[in-house]
Amino acid sequence: IDAPASTCSLSSFLTFPNGKTRRVAMAGRRGTSGPSLRLDPVEEGGPIYMVLTELYPDTVLLNEVEGASGRVVMTASLSLVDGGRELVQVSHEVGDGKTPIEGHQVWRLRRAISEDDADDDVGDTGR
Repeated sequence: IDAPASTCSLSSFLTFPNGKTRRVAMAGRRGTSGPSLRLDPVEEGGPIYMVLTELYPDTVLLNEVEGASGRVVMTASLSLVDGGRELVQVSHEVGDGKTPIEGHQVWRLRRAISEDDADDDVGDTGR
């Protein structure tokens, strides 16, 4: 997030069990119409854009929207918890009408502790 420029970029990747990786990069600029902003794919031709809304001080709401139809295909919230030490994401895959919600995902993300950090902790605690 670049607050003075009112811009935001988001990138993520997922590695599947077969070793293939899917990477997504999106960017956008906040307009004057309110607390939401639209993020479009950095690479041309992506079928999805996102609408991001900040709920100050610790939560962001995301809607993934199918560009061709304008249909919301996934909703998500990202919240900082435990004093900012953990990020919790809850996502809901929107159905096609027969099933309103097709799936749920819940993620709890924490900073990884490197082996060097773990070794330092052992020395500090006398274990």
